[in-house]
Amino acid sequence: MRQKSITLRLPEEEYVAFTTVCNEKGYSKTGKIREFIRNMVKQEIGKVELSAKEWKKVLEGICEIEEGRYATLEEMKRDLSRRKLAHKQNR
Repeated sequence: MRQKSITLRLPEEEYVAFTTVCNEKGYSKTGKIREFIRNMVKQEIGKVELSAKEWKKVLEGICEIEEGRYATLEEMKRDLSRRKLAHKQNR
C-alpha cells in the first residue's frame, strides 16, 4: 500500500493540549489523528460526489486501515531513510 503524508500545523495551545491528553491516556498522536480522519471520512463520504473508481479506492483504503494494514510514522521514516541511503549508494 502506498503511503501519503499530511503536515498539520496547530496553534501552540492546541498542540500542547492534544499532546497532554495523548500522553495521559497513552494514545499515539499519529494513531489518534488517523482515527479522527477515518471517522470523519466514514461520516462524510456519503455527502461527497465521487466517481466509481474513487469510491472503490476509498472503500479499499478504509478496509486496509480496519485490518491494520498501514504504516506508522516511525516505519515510514525508517523506509525513507533506507531509500535515501540506497539511492546514495547507487550513484
